[in-house]
Amino acid sequence: MMEWFSNAFWGALGLLAAYGLILLLVFLAVALWAMWGAIRQWRCPHPAEKVFESGSCRAICRQCGGDLGFIGTWRSKRAAEKANGAA
Repeated sequence: MMEWFSNAFWGALGLLAAYGLILLLVFLAVALWAMWGAIRQWRCPHPAEKVFESGSCRAICRQCGGDLGFIGTWRSKRAAEKANGAA
């Protein structure tokens, strides 16, 4: 009787561990999928030729879809970077 209980206990524990591992892998996959846009924007260099101005004067990167803020501020920041790099 005790051996049956022991086998059932360890079998159920193994099954529970397998389901837990599957659940963890699914959670990690969903988290990576949800964070993919943020990772893509973080790694994007936002090249000037790929930035456009939206109707609300926002600078939008065509490569990653990131909103870079007000277009005037973005242009002045870009000009300051060029001036510092050239000097």
